[in-house]
Amino acid sequence: MRHFGKDVPQHLEFTLGDSETVHRLPLAANMPLEELCELQEAANVGGTTVLRFQVELLRRYIGEAADGLSAGDVNAIYTAWNEESAKQGATAGE
Repeated sequence: MRHFGKDVPQHLEFTLGDSETVHRLPLAANMPLEELCELQEAANVGGTTVLRFQVELLRRYIGEAADGLSAGDVNAIYTAWNEESAKQGATAGE
């Protein structure tokens, strides 16, 4: 028998700057569907819409630590997130 929704979520784990705090962002296959759809919609619009949503999503998962990130930091986090999600067999587009 299969039990859906009980898998241990897989996350991208990362630290910021010199902090030892480990932050976790669910990978695409483990992200709540509504959030993944919102991310894809923002990506379809492009421009600052996607960047704003990416920061908003980070705030949900890492709190105020997201407020001090540069655009480059956000890009690096989501590049790593996309790479790890692809290894799982999922991307924001799926």
